[in-house]
Amino acid sequence: MKTINLFKFKNSISRKLPFFKEECKLDNLNDLMVYDLMNTEKVTEFIIEVHDDFIFEDTTREDILAMCSNAREVVEHYFATTMNDYDVI
Repeated sequence: MKTINLFKFKNSISRKLPFFKEECKLDNLNDLMVYDLMNTEKVTEFIIEVHDDFIFEDTTREDILAMCSNAREVVEHYFATTMNDYDVI
């Protein structure tokens, strides 16, 4: 068995974190109030145990979604996309 991380952004699931600038990552939701942000995006990370021969590209979307719903751990990441009328993506 091995551990993999999958990332869900909007309606897509990938093996890599979607491209957001690291400085736009919010440490916690209280940052929303501190920075008076207009828009944020949520990326959900699923930490999943899979068999050693697991191949992401050969797995159906339904199976991937089932794996995500049974993830060992789920972490939500928030990113600022607009701050003070300036785009930050």
